[in-house]
Amino acid sequence: MRTRWLAMTAVTLSCVAAGRGLAQEQAGPVVMEAAVGTAVVDRELQGAAEMFPATVGTLYCFSRIGQTQAGTTIEHVWYFGDQEVARVELSIGGSPWRTWSSKTIPAEATGSWRVDIVANGNLLKSLSFTVQ
Repeated sequence: MRTRWLAMTAVTLSCVAAGRGLAQEQAGPVVMEAAVGTAVVDRELQGAAEMFPATVGTLYCFSRIGQTQAGTTIEHVWYFGDQEVARVELSIGGSPWRTWSSKTIPAEATGSWRVDIVANGNLLKSLSFTVQ
């Protein structure tokens, strides 16, 4: 009887552990922090805002990603209005991991912009900003 109970306990614990591992794999990367700004200095975003002048030149999308493993990739997909203007694939080296992409903003490209942060085709976060 005791042997059967130990065997059932071992099987139950194995199933629980496997289920937890599967849930963690399915959860995928998580955006812990994200913003758009004017520079990245010492791996930190500078000039974070939601509105930028037309003369800004270059903007940066900064992301801190967690709950992932080395070798994972995410994408920063830049949009001007509803038109995709850039797609940048970024490798994740660990968790948490800071990474960023940049986009040159033409002075005539005033209006609504956004950057979608995507992993495996799934939208993790969307950042909207305006250039005026």
